[in-house]
Amino acid sequence: MSAASLPRTVTAAELARAAGIDPKTFRAALRRANLNWHAHYEKWEVPFGSAEHSDMSDVLASLTLSEKPAPTSLPRIRALQTAPRGNSDEAWIIGLCDKVLREQAIRQHRFPFLTGDPGSTGRRSPLPVDAFYPARKLVIEFHEIQHSKPVAHFDKRQTVSGLSRAQQRRRYDELRRTVLPQHGIDIVIFDYSEFEHTTGGRLRRTSRDRQIIAERLHCYTNPRNDD
Repeated sequence: MSAASLPRTVTAAELARAAGIDPKTFRAALRRANLNWHAHYEKWEVPFGSAEHSDMSDVLASLTLSEKPAPTSLPRIRALQTAPRGNSDEAWIIGLCDKVLREQAIRQHRFPFLTGDPGSTGRRSPLPVDAFYPARKLVIEFHEIQHSKPVAHFDKRQTVSGLSRAQQRRRYDELRRTVLPQHGIDIVIFDYSEFEHTTGGRLRRTSRDRQIIAERLHCYTNPRNDD
């Protein structure tokens, strides 16, 4: 495998600084969360977009959401939500959606009414969505291969709720599909299989991708005027 094809990693310090949280405070919270995949002396460094990355993001969200709301905190949270997700296929698809809709999505947005299973402390953290377009009341999700086929790298670990990663992923996908419309928010899901891809499920990123997205999002190309 070439260096260019190796998965990008993300550290606890990077996540904390992007959210305006002291890295030491974040690492202490991670240790208190008692994540079963992390050994005591290991670095807090995981593959970008992995289940472990999701666990760390949930702990970070619990820190940011526990702070008292103030106008000065909004830019810091928004900076985390709109941070680019590297060179992933998800970033490629959401970037094309931005161009088609002519609006920059809020990445990894969390709605307070869309929550996951209880963690080790019993607290339910809001689930992130891949992209939220407020002017259109629209959420877009991109499903990579692990959303439809078993992938050992993503599914080998159990969650604190006792479900496998695959079971939890299916449960959370269904929650997004059912809960968001109940709150007046549409959801459009793009699956990797809709686009030209490799046998491993990675997108080939052709000019046809934007056309597929434009056809699916045709009815959202103008902001809603419901109010």
